[in-house]
Amino acid sequence: MGKTKSSRGANPSQITKMALVAKAGGRCEFKGCNKKVFLDDVTLLESNLSNVAHIIASSPEGPRGNDRSKQLSRDLDNLMLLCPDHHKVIDDNPNMFSEEELKKMKKDHEQKVSDLLDYIESPSSIILILNAAIKNKKDVRVNFDKAKEANLSAGFRSEMVPITISIDNHYNYKDENYWKYSEKKLIDDIDYYVKQRYFHDPGIVFSVFPLGPIPLIIKLGYLLGDSKTINIFQKFRTPDSWVWQEKNKTNDFKVFLKKGDGTGTRVALVLSLTSAIETDRITDVVDVDTIYEISASIKGIDCIKSLEDLKAFWMQFQRVCDDIRNTSHANTISIFPAIPVSAAFEIGRKYMVGVYPKIDIYDEDNGFFKTISIGGNENE
Repeated sequence: MGKTKSSRGANPSQITKMALVAKAGGRCEFKGCNKKVFLDDVTLLESNLSNVAHIIASSPEGPRGNDRSKQLSRDLDNLMLLCPDHHKVIDDNPNMFSEEELKKMKKDHEQKVSDLLDYIESPSSIILILNAAIKNKKDVRVNFDKAKEANLSAGFRSEMVPITISIDNHYNYKDENYWKYSEKKLIDDIDYYVKQRYFHDPGIVFSVFPLGPIPLIIKLGYLLGDSKTINIFQKFRTPDSWVWQEKNKTNDFKVFLKKGDGTGTRVALVLSLTSAIETDRITDVVDVDTIYEISASIKGIDCIKSLEDLKAFWMQFQRVCDDIRNTSHANTISIFPAIPVSAAFEIGRKYMVGVYPKIDIYDEDNGFFKTISIGGNENE
């Protein structure tokens, strides 16, 4: 490593500079930059473009200088590794970039470097993204950087290139052609992108980040199945993150019999997690003998905040499926979901072929309507 440039005061020792470079990972610590300061962007040749910047100038007359300047001039905690452009920016605008703000930039950057190094021996996984417009109207896209952050929080390094399945469809959302096209596109992409990867590396791990209509996410889980290691993540709005917000269970899920005594063969299952679904909205669409409901004690978009919440939901869903199989002997269940994406994915992923009845999935768009199915003879 060549000499690292320092300005605006007394030079830190070479050992201090090397320690700073290591803590910064050889990157500019200015928020949003992350430029490699030992590599020229244009020629890609090794080049020392690093600057050691003082947060508190080593002279009281310098940027952010004060009576602590001399004391802090060689202190590692008072130094930032910057590219030349951002060194000039912070020193030319000391009122805009305060001591507190620069220290936060430094701390956040160095913590990220430390976290990455902590996980350097961690297993890797491929991020699998599903993007499909909500009700074929509201476009959605998974942010890859936020997905990597969440994957790292779960103890997995992300491979550099994700698998992205995007379903763009010009049909009306309630048109059966929309669902035929979307389902075929999903099946074809899983066969091409995922099954080929499993063929070449059976032990590979996928981390799934889905945004789209709930029926397609259930189908995605069904196609991936439960025989491989798969991580599922849940999108949160506040904070804007895919990182699971809690480690412990935060919600309860209860089963209710809303109609009938459970013995009729025509069965509907209502999943009232994000919001309540009234019984008459179901009976307006299907003629059923029995209606079960799984209801969250705390409803809302963040009703599942942890993997323990997801597990608790799945245990109740499994219990209902077992009751339906053992009591009503139904061949088909009509499902009406108001659920987050993680619950949708688990319904499909853990579906037991040959054990559970076929599931017809309904969705809501100014009234419920039938979309696609899992299990049974799907070519019917």
